[in-house]
Amino acid sequence: MAQTFFQDFRKDNGFPVTVEYSYRPGSETTYSPRFGAEGGDPCDICIIASWPNTPEYNRVFGILRNLEWGRHPRWLTPFVWLALQTVKLDIWLRELPAALSEAERERMEEWLIEHHVYEPSEEDFY
Repeated sequence: MAQTFFQDFRKDNGFPVTVEYSYRPGSETTYSPRFGAEGGDPCDICIIASWPNTPEYNRVFGILRNLEWGRHPRWLTPFVWLALQTVKLDIWLRELPAALSEAERERMEEWLIEHHVYEPSEEDFY
């Protein structure tokens, strides 16, 4: 499974978002006596998801995690199920403004390509 990373950005309208992205390093530059330096392939960045980076969103998301992870099978009553659905709807509505346009996605991917510091994982050594 590919390793993912997280970075905070601001959309073009100033809305704060956090993006999850995967990074695959490009190939190294090679040298040959006959042709000189041959450039390697560029790195590959792919933004997987984006969500709001606001205290309100983090609070509501924390409520959802507490409801989902802290429940006991006997605890799931119709009232708790309805509360879960209400919180999920609230999260979905709060995530709508965090959707990235194509221009914003390209801008963020270009920034990530220029500023990502690659640290090899253990999988790279095997």
